[in-house]
Amino acid sequence: MKIFTLLFVTTFCVTVTSHAQVSLGIRGGYIKSGFESSVESYAPGTSSLNNWQVGFYTNIPLFENGYLQPGLSYTVKGAGLDYAVSHREDIFTSGATKLRLQYLELPVHLVYKIPVSFGKIIVGAGPYAAYCTRGDYKVSVYNNNKMLQSGSQRIDFGSTPNIFGTNMNLQRWDAGLNFIAGVEFNCFLTLNAQYGYGMMDIDKSSDNQLRNRYWGVSLGFLFNREDW
Repeated sequence: MKIFTLLFVTTFCVTVTSHAQVSLGIRGGYIKSGFESSVESYAPGTSSLNNWQVGFYTNIPLFENGYLQPGLSYTVKGAGLDYAVSHREDIFTSGATKLRLQYLELPVHLVYKIPVSFGKIIVGAGPYAAYCTRGDYKVSVYNNNKMLQSGSQRIDFGSTPNIFGTNMNLQRWDAGLNFIAGVEFNCFLTLNAQYGYGMMDIDKSSDNQLRNRYWGVSLGFLFNREDW
């Protein structure tokens, strides 16, 4: 909560003290999410998942071609949990296979815009804080290493552990850095690429550390331009 409060206060103060026009935009798109583990041999292991992100942001002029770009987004992160353990043919087993975490994310980016004939090229980076509003994972039943059926389970963040068949103890809070690059076209459309580098251990279990990672592309629209 302290991270959110600090970012909100910083954004508010800059907005109030800025006399230049502020513009508003929306964007959303595809992300490829996964985890970085501190233990290479961590079981059950993880793999990347296809997910999505949508949100809005503002452009606050700070200096020539430089802008503060705070926003709020709904981002689905997570990873596949690899269940690849050999079993006897006559034994049924079960395990978690996919984990999705739905975050309300507050990024604050510092961006630099380079004017070109068709619009502006933008590059930037900044911190983010995020809170997981909901987590779900799939539990699959296997026989002879073949999946027979699967069902979805919601994560109970108050229990320990909170992922069936693992020692994982996930927490709701996350924080890290975002890196962005893209284009603002003269027609008010935007195209961006983004990389999210989680710096907080989201797994409170003692045997491993998990950090969110993702890259993505998004399309957006500016309702107005701060330089028009």
